[in-house]
Amino acid sequence: MDAAAHGLADRVLLSNAVFTGKENSASPAFIALKGDCIVAVGHPEEAENWIGPATFVHHLKDAFIMPGVHDNHVFFTGYMSMHRGVDLTNAATVDEALQLLKQEAEKSPSGQNVYAYGWSGEDWGQSPEQSLLDEAFPERVVIAINRTKSYCWMNKTAQQKYQFAPDQCSAESRARLLNDMMQDRALVRQEFLDFARMLAKRGVTSIKDIGFDRHSGLLPVLEELEAAGELPLRVHFALEPVLQPIDIPAGLQYKERYQGEFLRFQGYKLMMDGVVADHTGDMLEPYADMPGVTTLRPVDYEAIEAAVQAADSHGIKCCLTAEGDAAIRKAVDLIEGCNRKRGEQRIRHSISDLEYPHPDDIKRMGENGIFAEVYAQILLLNPSYEDAYMAAVAGKENESRFYNYMSMLEANVPITIGTDLPLFLTSVPDSLYAASYRLFPDGSPPGGWNPGQGMPASEVLKAWTVNGARHCGMEECTGTLEVGKAADIAVFDRNLLDTTATGIRDTHVILTISAGRITYDASRNEG
Repeated sequence: MDAAAHGLADRVLLSNAVFTGKENSASPAFIALKGDCIVAVGHPEEAENWIGPATFVHHLKDAFIMPGVHDNHVFFTGYMSMHRGVDLTNAATVDEALQLLKQEAEKSPSGQNVYAYGWSGEDWGQSPEQSLLDEAFPERVVIAINRTKSYCWMNKTAQQKYQFAPDQCSAESRARLLNDMMQDRALVRQEFLDFARMLAKRGVTSIKDIGFDRHSGLLPVLEELEAAGELPLRVHFALEPVLQPIDIPAGLQYKERYQGEFLRFQGYKLMMDGVVADHTGDMLEPYADMPGVTTLRPVDYEAIEAAVQAADSHGIKCCLTAEGDAAIRKAVDLIEGCNRKRGEQRIRHSISDLEYPHPDDIKRMGENGIFAEVYAQILLLNPSYEDAYMAAVAGKENESRFYNYMSMLEANVPITIGTDLPLFLTSVPDSLYAASYRLFPDGSPPGGWNPGQGMPASEVLKAWTVNGARHCGMEECTGTLEVGKAADIAVFDRNLLDTTATGIRDTHVILTISAGRITYDASRNEG
């Protein structure tokens, strides 16, 4: 496409480091945008052909231009619940936190739930007592989730209404609470736009959001924003059955209704096992530190199999969340069975988490075209290699099987990246530090942890971009920087493919463009 035929560009980006996603390297280039599309990509000296009096030119020097980031596994509701109500982050004592909760209750309507977040028992030197809340708020729901999302300081009224215990703080356990929190549509709208602005500062132009049951709290808000042309990023969504069994009729309605470029249905997320770190992941062999135990939480595989087969038979894809190698094997079995029935018409099913896969099942994932949704920042949950749990639970001889990304690449498994947000906030630099350099937060161990299983940096970037687009059925529209594709672009302040391990986590986004519209500009503090 040439400027004479198409007209001059609205915006031109020039840089010495452009990563289009079609190659494994970055090189000097320009990108010309008109409206919401990319109209030219080429050598810098050709840029003048697209520049007119009204063209805005970004001279980005050594900044790194790449396709917009797609986070393939987020929970808006989880993020929302960690930012709703009173911020107790700076409360120095339990008494101070209690006073803040009382102040919040006094200024809000009688009977309205009181929410808070961000407190730390370690900072206070003690865990807060439920009795304090029962005495201060005998008839009003009060729930304060801690900084690590592992414990909710809550009164008896809250426990009776929402049917979960203080130490059962997973999003699924809080499903009834989250449903109530989503009823204030105006507030949810503002919270979602704040959420989108936070993501734009991280280069995100697209997400796959997981919603419980029918996602009835957020979808009306997203529809309104889409209709008004105000949805600032592409929202793909999947449904996770929590309070209700899998709802195939709803899925068929959503499949028909939500197929736009900015709001699209992506099937179901189904939980299989639990977490390897706390021995609820389902393992083929007993845990090294718990002889005779392969899981502390048995999995109802028959129910999951029935749900997957029902979805697949109606052309609806599934994401199966599996951590232990036994659960991963069963997930591969289920998808492989669906593929046999479908032949060449296979669906782009996926498996998420994939903490401890068996090598045989990685090979089968590649053969069956099963997408992997990995959390590339996962090593950062451990302060250091010394504090990491992998060798303890599986044995030192099996430690290298955790997070074995290179084995996936060699088996042709299409890898996408998610964050399980709010587990992590989306960070391409952090993912490179953990998944490519294979380092823990303190920089240990020297040379990286099982570095041979790391992802090359270019593959990390592709997992954040083109592979996510492919998984969501959007590869014809987004995922790479090519003529005719949507102008979804992220710009970082330095070359992500030529930055040291010590410097990579200091890298930050300076510009985000979603469908041709600037959603974040560090130079003008836009977004």
